[in-house]
Amino acid sequence: GHWGRIARHTCVGLLITLLFCYIFALSAEHPYGPVGIFLVATTSWMEAIRLVFYSSITSKRYISWLSGPLLIVSQGVALYWLCWTLVKDENEWNYFNNLSSAEAAGCKPNFDEYPQCDEEGTGELCFTIDEETSTVNFDDYCPEVCAKVYDSCLNSFIIWGGPFLVSVGFFFLSVVASFLRGDGSAEQNIAKLAHIWMFLLFSMWISSCLAGAGTGISTTLTALTFSAFAASAVFLIFGYNAYEREEHILRLWDKITKKYGSVLDSIRGLLIITSAPIGLVYIFIAFVRQFLRNINCCWSTPPPDTMSLKNVYGAGWVTVEARRVIRLVKSWDRAKVFTYAIYWGTAFMILSVIVAEFSILFLSYTIEKTSDMNIALVTAILSLVGMIMFLLPPVPGVPIYLTLGIVIVPVGRERFGISGSIFYALVVSLCLKLAACTLQQKMIGGLLKHKVSVRQFVGINSKLIRSMKLVLREKGFGIAKVAILIGGPDWPTSVLCGIMDLPLLPILVGTLPVIMLILPTLLTGSFTFMSSLVDEDGQKEFPWATTMATVSAAITGIVQFGSMVVAAYYVEKAVSTREEELKSLPIDKEVKEADDKLEEENKRYSEVTQWHRVPILAKLILYLSLICMILSCYMVQLFSDDCFAEYDLTYTIDEHLDGEWTNIVKPLGLVALILFSVSLLLLKIFTTWAMRKALAGGSVYPDETLVMDYTEKGNSAQTPSVHELRTKYVRA
Repeated sequence: GHWGRIARHTCVGLLITLLFCYIFALSAEHPYGPVGIFLVATTSWMEAIRLVFYSSITSKRYISWLSGPLLIVSQGVALYWLCWTLVKDENEWNYFNNLSSAEAAGCKPNFDEYPQCDEEGTGELCFTIDEETSTVNFDDYCPEVCAKVYDSCLNSFIIWGGPFLVSVGFFFLSVVASFLRGDGSAEQNIAKLAHIWMFLLFSMWISSCLAGAGTGISTTLTALTFSAFAASAVFLIFGYNAYEREEHILRLWDKITKKYGSVLDSIRGLLIITSAPIGLVYIFIAFVRQFLRNINCCWSTPPPDTMSLKNVYGAGWVTVEARRVIRLVKSWDRAKVFTYAIYWGTAFMILSVIVAEFSILFLSYTIEKTSDMNIALVTAILSLVGMIMFLLPPVPGVPIYLTLGIVIVPVGRERFGISGSIFYALVVSLCLKLAACTLQQKMIGGLLKHKVSVRQFVGINSKLIRSMKLVLREKGFGIAKVAILIGGPDWPTSVLCGIMDLPLLPILVGTLPVIMLILPTLLTGSFTFMSSLVDEDGQKEFPWATTMATVSAAITGIVQFGSMVVAAYYVEKAVSTREEELKSLPIDKEVKEADDKLEEENKRYSEVTQWHRVPILAKLILYLSLICMILSCYMVQLFSDDCFAEYDLTYTIDEHLDGEWTNIVKPLGLVALILFSVSLLLLKIFTTWAMRKALAGGSVYPDETLVMDYTEKGNSAQTPSVHELRTKYVRA
């Protein structure tokens, strides 16, 4: 009703006001909050100007006008801030200004991490700041590492760099406003904005870290990103009416469905594993709202009983919007979506626990045990382990190069120095890669090419591999051939070369540019180790190493992804321009028969796992598996400090884990790992049941399809019963 809408708008306005006040109240702890509020408030203020002075102009047209002014203001503010910074030394962000401005801004020194900096336990700093001479004076008992007591405080940095952050936010809004002009497609505009924004954030992060303001800059940039998106959402809400927004969303969804329909279930699984608790909260709120409506509480009135509402299943318990969401989820292939969700959770747990926690533990143990060994022996051990990993199909080369970069540097540092150790690791990595290619091509591809399972695993009949065959059998070292040798999947590419009986030496020469991938990966590992080194005063020996490790990791990702894109481009080009040659390549009949058999099994599996055909017990098992996986992921993500002990590459098990490596897992972490294991066990039970059910007698097609398929072959005069068709099909 009328009063209900007034009350709702009043409550929303009050909540927004309270939120802004709350953010301002927390500005001492989260100083980036006011910058975000300024960006969001600016868009609302601009819309208010339109309502007062340009009411005859549509919001969409008005906002598109703002693109130029916002860009000019953004550039003007950035230029003024840059000139202000360079005019006087006292305006630069340096060692002295960082400490003096932090003290003036009321930052609290971090005595928990630096207790030696607390002067006799009085809460006062052990050093003094001289404003007249712009110097910091340390006493004899006060180490220079105490200058880092304010590193966790961003107040002074935000005050100093606030104008530049605002200018970057205005630039973002300028690009968003230009979208409303209608130039280019939505996908092109979004991709362009994403690329520009990622480049800006990455550049700002590197610059800040190298300037000594890296602590907390990631949080600041993340907050700036969310604020910019929230401000742009205000623009879009004002720029489009409800009908236009819905139309744009539907049009964009149709494009996504047509282009990425085959992976939608995987995306839905990712949505489930990340947002299921939020969805439950939403359903609970919808239940409370509907309950208040049904009892006519306060100004709430129940929605009209229309035919459209009657067609929404589950009417009466939750709101109309929630019922539509529930109906949408019910329309999914829930067994497949839930399975994908568990797979996503498994990948997250592997990356967050096995890779992030236990790999550091293993590497620190390796560094400790190999520190007294001869570098030749260490090289032999790492080469053997690396070769075994290379021969495993799912393992790429990047983790192997990373491990060499982390382990070789501490072992060879005294003999070769850091630079010499990195070069030595580079040579070892390249030789290891070439040796692995030789074994994969000659021993696996060459000797086992008569095995159907090997050829099927490579995907010898797939369009991708057939296109790669066209390119790889060409003479010379063209860009396409080299891109496939570097950017293609390691194991299948080398094995394919062996199956095709290609000469070894040209393949190895074409693989040599892989050094462009090996070098940044090695540097990532080396800088990671160097960032953990501290001197006698407890100060980091290489304070810039953490930043350079991240930069090297980013370069590694760019090179890896870029080589894959180039390889995919030339493979796609071969498909489109050499179609006749592609068709002339013979099909491996044995592999085709095996692929057809596997496809039939997958179809049967898909049919028996249709949600309406799955028995209650099997549904319960899958539900429990999903719940356990969600709980374990959320526990590890939200309570990581309570799940695992802090451990670094330079730590030792004896000193930091009391001699037991299992002490790295705290009780809450153990619970998370148990839930993770139970989830995998339950999923295995469900998939085993489904596979046995499919192999035992699950039909691939519905009964009507069987009859139609039989009659279309000219047998309509003597059409057998559905039971006979099913029996013949299963026996076949």
